[in-house]
Amino acid sequence: MSHEHNDKIACHVCKNEIPKSAALNAEGAEYVHFFCNVDCLDYWKKEQAKEEQKKD
Repeated sequence: MSHEHNDKIACHVCKNEIPKSAALNAEGAEYVHFFCNVDCLDYWKKEQAKEEQKKD
């Protein structure tokens, strides 16, 4: 088993620790956020859209 398979990371939204190899990811502003499931990813995308609307 590779070392990367054992690496744990925190979900960007709920902070649950998940295997890096199982994480969903989205590229943020010049870095990558990791998500444990589609629900957390969707929540993050909605929050990002709200922030963008505030800037306009």
